[in-house]
Amino acid sequence: MNNESRPNIGIPCRFNTGKARYELRETYAEAIYASGGAPLLIPLIPEPDYINSILDRLDGLCLSGAGNDIDPLKYGREPRPGLGLVIPRRDETDFLLLAGAEARHMPVIAICFGIQSLNVYRGGTLIQDISSDAPGSLKHMQEGQYERNSHSVSLSEGSLLAELAGRTSVHVNSYHHQAVDAVGDGLEAIAWAPDSIIEAVINTRPGQFALGIQWHPEVTWKTDTLSRAIFAHFVSKAELHSRSRQLTGSEA
Repeated sequence: MNNESRPNIGIPCRFNTGKARYELRETYAEAIYASGGAPLLIPLIPEPDYINSILDRLDGLCLSGAGNDIDPLKYGREPRPGLGLVIPRRDETDFLLLAGAEARHMPVIAICFGIQSLNVYRGGTLIQDISSDAPGSLKHMQEGQYERNSHSVSLSEGSLLAELAGRTSVHVNSYHHQAVDAVGDGLEAIAWAPDSIIEAVINTRPGQFALGIQWHPEVTWKTDTLSRAIFAHFVSKAELHSRSRQLTGSEA
């Protein structure tokens, strides 16, 4: 890899159970490519040797959204009536990817299902269905266009997101029925909806950049300055990781 190469960013696919297909909305790859990264799609094969072989070639990890829910047994809860489809291979693949990225100090951005996966991996819990388990909450599963900003989000003063946005209040799109409940180890909540649903978390452990976002900046990167800033910041971290790998390789 030369100094002008794009950092490789891995993105786990979704699994379409009805058609037995791996798939992913195009906006993830487009947002990463537009920000200077080289997106690589990862099939859901939860085998350590395969995942490690992939991670050895990556400079960053983008955990994508999904149409399914994390198995509540992963965080010590029984299934609630509002729980959706569970796909164990996605849970297992995400956890292997997160463990490998952490061991390699690899930057991570985790979106929608991804923030939930990151939180559970770190020992946190989830609200299994906002509408039934969090009375009085907003409608977080919007209908219609993904691009539409449907509710406001408050950003913690001095947080990375507040710095990238240049303010502490933004409006975001919203397409989820689960959310972070108890925050996982080494994570800090930095954004909230008006109903107190957590909208973003950031890693507080030294040595690794990891940001979880509940909304979908990959959908609005063409029109929203914060969305572009989020991906630009993530890819810049991946570029630093790439340079570090090059130096390590040249010294070997």
